[in-house]
Amino acid sequence: MKHAMFVLLTVALVLSGAALAQTDILGPHNLEGHGCTTCHAPHTGAQGLGGTDASTGVNYLWGRDFYVNTYQTFGGGSFTTTASYTSTDPLFHTAACLACHDGNVSIAGMTGQSYETVDGKQVPTYLNKDGYSLTNDHPVHVTYTPGGFNWPGTVGPDGKITWTLSDAWVTDFYNKYGHPVRFYPVAGQGSYVECSTCHNPHAMNYTKQTTGNSTNLYVATKFFVRGWYDANNANSNSATNFCRSCHYSKSNEYVHQYSNFN
Repeated sequence: MKHAMFVLLTVALVLSGAALAQTDILGPHNLEGHGCTTCHAPHTGAQGLGGTDASTGVNYLWGRDFYVNTYQTFGGGSFTTTASYTSTDPLFHTAACLACHDGNVSIAGMTGQSYETVDGKQVPTYLNKDGYSLTNDHPVHVTYTPGGFNWPGTVGPDGKITWTLSDAWVTDFYNKYGHPVRFYPVAGQGSYVECSTCHNPHAMNYTKQTTGNSTNLYVATKFFVRGWYDANNANSNSATNFCRSCHYSKSNEYVHQYSNFN
């Protein structure tokens, strides 16, 4: 009897461990159990993961080599990645993602297709292997300029944005939804949009979002999006409002039609 109970307990623990592994917030970034060490090396930079550049570890303990490459971006722009970055360089937050999503490297668990489906289909995740560079992707390494078609605000000498509550509609959106994106300020240049402006690579399906009135919302998300992004809820416009939190001209508030959100 004791042996049977021990076997049952062992099976239960194994199954519960498997269930926890399946629901880890890293999602596909867990990469067959390698998890954090897929991207970060606690010692010796990229050399710790088979790379060549020990200096990468001085920035976020990054554990991969950077590829020197020029990317063409949406709208006719371009940027060039370098072999190393400082902790204050906004381009790091794009180059780090492209270290894998460029498609130049092969990592256990990466297939070039998304873990989640979009309308029932998997989509490509090797962004630079379709013959279009990044011209068919959301622009990155560009500055966000408040005003006009963007939300009203000012950019300080440090590059940080202060949002201006110009009317009741703007204030309502700010207090109820806010701007969950993360910009990367550079003194004298502005606030840059990088890959991790919209994506948090450490949490696939949940996010903590702080609204303008300092309310912390723990909400569902998808695709590592930084804000409330529940496209499966027919009664919510959360996915749309995440995009609108940058694209003011596409919002209800811009045309002063509505002041309440689902």
